[in-house]
Amino acid sequence: MQTSISKLVNQKRRALDLTIEQLAERASVSVSLISRIERGELANISLNKLQSIASALNLTLSDFFTDDALTGIHTLELISYLKSLPENQREIVSESILKILKL
Repeated sequence: MQTSISKLVNQKRRALDLTIEQLAERASVSVSLISRIERGELANISLNKLQSIASALNLTLSDFFTDDALTGIHTLELISYLKSLPENQREIVSESILKILKL
């Protein structure tokens, strides 16, 4: 799990074109904390700090605790988009995506 959190923080930070310093400022945490997280050194991080980092990256705390196979930033963005839709629209969009994939 540590590896997937580290990878997700790094990928999302880079996708948002943020430096470690900028992310730390946005999340109100230290630069060294962000650096340690990206290196996989997650021991003793509080949920409050992890939540702050998630918010600064436009993620949810639960994004850090999903199945490792679903932790790519584009995968999470698609899941988030689908979650935001009303159920009937979500089914229509999901069906359309699946049809496209089967072409």
